[in-house]
Formats: sequence, structure tokens, C-alpha cells
Amino acid sequence: MSSLADVLKISILGNESIHCGFHLLPYIFDTILSTLPSSTYALVTDTNLAQLYLPDVRTAFEKAARDHRSKARFLVYEVAPGEGAKSRKVKGEIEDWLLNESCTRDTVILAFGGGVIGDLTGFIAATL
Repeated sequence: MSSLADVLKISILGNESIHCGFHLLPYIFDTILSTLPSSTYALVTDTNLAQLYLPDVRTAFEKAARDHRSKARFLVYEVAPGEGAKSRKVKGEIEDWLLNESCTRDTVILAFGGGVIGDLTGFIAATL
């Protein structure tokens, strides 16, 4: 569905694993729903990014879900911005939230942010 965005795919070790471009939200969610089918998608972001982009992110997910006839849930967890979020306490809070939301092994955990969010979310996804 590359007509949704102007996307450049960069190959690393024979796999086009880096996708760069503009207007990527529709492309991202179309790709996620096509390649990672799930009952639940849980997005972790910080409050600064949520304030700026969450409405557009949610809208893009909902449109892609309709296009894919998916009834998947889209959950969002917001953390405070900055290095302080990268802690055992916040990790535990997010894991408790995921469990309270009845997330299962098929839940796709998404990071929307920079290094702190990526590190924290990746560690949670790997260990939950």
C-alpha cells in the first residue's frame, strides 16, 4: 500500500527493515495490520507526543482496522517524558496495565517515541 505514503525502504542484511518517509501513519498501520495480525495493539508513548499526535495516530489505526475488517483493540499507555520513565517502577506499571487489560501473547506492543520510549517498550515486549 505504498500509495499511502512516499516510502523509502532500506535493506539491512537482505531485509527491508527500515522504512523512511513522510505521511507515514496510514502506511505504518496498514503494514502492522497486514503483517502482525492481533486481537490487541498496545501503544506506549509519552505525554508530550500523545498531546501532539495521539488523535492522528488513533484515527490512522481506526481507518486501517476498518480497511482490514479488524476488530482489534487499540490501547494507549502514556508515560512522563524523559529518562525517568526508564525505570523498574514504570516498567511494572505498564506490565500491570497490560495484564489488567487482558493482553495476551498475541498482543502487539508498539513504541511511539524516541530512545526512552523505544528502550522501555522493547524491554517490556521482550519480557512480559
